[in-house]
Amino acid sequence: MLPFVTYGYDFEYSYGDPNLSASKTYIVSTSNAEIRDETNYRYWKPIIGGTTFETTTPAEVIYHFDFASMGYADPISEISLGIFMPIFHWNYSQGHNILYGSNDGSTWINLAEASGVEYAGYANIGPITGLDSLLGTSDLWLKAELYSYGSGAPLGGALTNTAQLTRYDVQNDSTTFSIGVNFVDDGDEGEIPAPATLALLGIGLAGLFYRRRQSAEAA
Repeated sequence: MLPFVTYGYDFEYSYGDPNLSASKTYIVSTSNAEIRDETNYRYWKPIIGGTTFETTTPAEVIYHFDFASMGYADPISEISLGIFMPIFHWNYSQGHNILYGSNDGSTWINLAEASGVEYAGYANIGPITGLDSLLGTSDLWLKAELYSYGSGAPLGGALTNTAQLTRYDVQNDSTTFSIGVNFVDDGDEGEIPAPATLALLGIGLAGLFYRRRQSAEAA
């Protein structure tokens, strides 16, 4: 396995299995969303989908990082973000995922999207763009919208598994969400650099930060 890497940001947070309590620390609301536990995978997905994209109510998962309440007094100067949000296309439904960002939880910016994958194929969102527009405050919101639509999607269950958030590989202990944030130093007030994007590891999909933790036996 690849070692667990620390990148040296002022604030760092990551998780693999979305069903752990620590993985829900910064999730402040969900709507039409549930975690599905398959044999080798766990992930957020829509509870109910629609027959077409236009008539589908998406699953929604919202993260909130209130850095001021965590003791970070300075504004955000850099954001590095990786998130695994794959979509699939099967005969019963197909997926369409959108990742948004915000500084106030009400005005949202489209950061990444995945749609239109071919039958029997899949893709992750990406690339993640627009992070520079979220700098300069101490508040960061992320919203994942998951659309699953097709003939079987209104029935829910396994038939809406074509739109997923933080798909976790149980056998490989994969990282599915990771964020690193730097804040403006006192001596650099007003100088906010452009954001960096985490290196794309693992399966190499754009916008995906994917790493594997070193096992306790190998430590």
